[in-house]
Amino acid sequence: MMYEDAKAAVHTAAVAAGAVSTSPIPFSDAAILIPIQTTMIIKIYSSYGESISEGVVKGILEATTATAVGKSLVGNLLKFIPGIGTVAGAVVNGGVAVVLTEMIGNTLIDEFEGNGHIDLNELENIVKHAIKIAFD
Repeated sequence: MMYEDAKAAVHTAAVAAGAVSTSPIPFSDAAILIPIQTTMIIKIYSSYGESISEGVVKGILEATTATAVGKSLVGNLLKFIPGIGTVAGAVVNGGVAVVLTEMIGNTLIDEFEGNGHIDLNELENIVKHAIKIAFD
């Protein structure tokens, strides 16, 4: 049941992230993605019987978001072009947000499944690794 609950949290967050990222306003999605991904990580921890502070998760995501935003720069720049650029930017950013959220969530699940526990000091490295995989 732990695995299924954690996977449901990942998929729910990925859908929400994709929807938020289709906003036509350039760079508006980053601020909203952090709470979505924070909630997902807290739910994954909870699924495995552990707790984690929202402040810790939010701090880690804020520290690593610059990398993700930089990688999705093309989609945000496209949004500045009225019409087709707005649509293309929304599609690009939506895809990036879904993949990134899925990678972070699935990487955490893999760690819990393999180790049964995630040391809080390792969470930032896991998130950075997921971002690297998503964009490589």
